[in-house]
Amino acid sequence: MLSKLKSDLKNFILTKNKVASNVVRSILSTITNDGLKDSATEDDIVSIVKKEIKKRKEAIKLYEGNNREDLSKIEQAELFILQSYIPEQMTEEELKAEMIKIKDELLKENKLNIGELIKATIKKFSSSADNSMISKIAKDLVNL
Repeated sequence: MLSKLKSDLKNFILTKNKVASNVVRSILSTITNDGLKDSATEDDIVSIVKKEIKKRKEAIKLYEGNNREDLSKIEQAELFILQSYIPEQMTEEELKAEMIKIKDELLKENKLNIGELIKATIKKFSSSADNSMISKIAKDLVNL
């Protein structure tokens, strides 16, 4: 995935796509700053991209709340590019079905609590599900 990022950066620079090249540069910069320059695994990169996605979503909410549509559009364009670098995300219904299975396993082992459910789900689905959605569903399932 690291080579894909570097290749994409080169293409974005050649096509003069400033927004996309800045997004890819920021990902590569974060990888380097985290000390993962040559040893970054796909999971590491997905984790970094998901953090960047979260930042963009928060910024979009702030900009829209302050009537700054111009800045919101830039963040949305960056968000779209970032989302192309992560695996397809599970829907809430798919994730809930899988979490019910994990909950049942934890019940059998007498280990059911919200922390264990979240931990087990993140371990299994961290690259294909949003952690905030995992937390929300876990709260619903444990409180049933």
